[in-house]
Amino acid sequence: MNISVPILCYRNISPVCGITPEEFRAHLEWLAANGWHSISLDGIIDYIKGGAEPPQRSYALTFDDCYLDNWVHAAPILREYGVAAAFGCVTAYLHDGPRRPDASTPNVDLRELPVARDAWDRAIDRNDPTAFMNRAELRALVTEQGHRLFGHTHTHQACFRSNRPIQREPQEMHPGVRGIYLEMRGGMPMYPSGSAYAHNGYWPESNDPLEDKLVARTTSERIEFCLNEFTLCRERLEEVEGIPSRVMSWPWGEYDDVAIEAALLAGYDAALSMDSGANRPGTPRFALRRIRMQGGVTSKELNRKLQVASHPLLAGLFRKTYRRPRD
Repeated sequence: MNISVPILCYRNISPVCGITPEEFRAHLEWLAANGWHSISLDGIIDYIKGGAEPPQRSYALTFDDCYLDNWVHAAPILREYGVAAAFGCVTAYLHDGPRRPDASTPNVDLRELPVARDAWDRAIDRNDPTAFMNRAELRALVTEQGHRLFGHTHTHQACFRSNRPIQREPQEMHPGVRGIYLEMRGGMPMYPSGSAYAHNGYWPESNDPLEDKLVARTTSERIEFCLNEFTLCRERLEEVEGIPSRVMSWPWGEYDDVAIEAALLAGYDAALSMDSGANRPGTPRFALRRIRMQGGVTSKELNRKLQVASHPLLAGLFRKTYRRPRD
């Protein structure tokens, strides 16, 4: 039976939020000590499409969102262990600037750099994307360190997936919701949210919160929105990376057949989900399975996750799908 190749999904590596650099180093040290070696997403996609089977104990390592701390803390540790990874970029927050110092830079106070927990607030509310990696840093990851990029859409937009109000203030919602209204203010009506790529969704008829009226988006309108977002994301990444972009990842892990159709039309060959399960021939290319990595995962727990995800039968038994929540 064909092997299954696990894909690890990290987001931020930071002393103040997410997984600490010490935890991340411990993960890579355990992987190296136990004979695991990283391969590219391209290698996994080609394998799923009928190509050569990777060696036993192969895995891929991904980061969603391209936070600055990936450059500051994760990249030096990846260099230390010779591990190649792939970084998922929200291209609306691409920006120019010099390379910033990382944890290997001597005599620098890294506490002055913006952190991931403020990234979305800074980018959306203040038009300040500096808590994400800039173009110079992304190019260095690709050209000097052997990593790859993948698309994480252009804006990571949310929508209201239901028109039944909930008792939440705007600041309590995911930052992606802020793009629904032109301007977010306290007291605005809030509704259950989800991915604007996986739901037709409901949208305000106007920006006047007193009207409190939502309009349902049509499927054709969603396809047009998705196609524009996915295409723009792919084109901007190709400008940075200099090579065709094959892979994207679904915001919040949510997707459906409409979103997949748009991704195909935009020129993608595969997509990363947050589903658990096997990555082997027969796995849907637009629902590649990943292991969600969070703070507090010990080497023992990492071993258990990998043993399950790399076993074709066990991975199938423990499969969980995050296609999209019901409205």
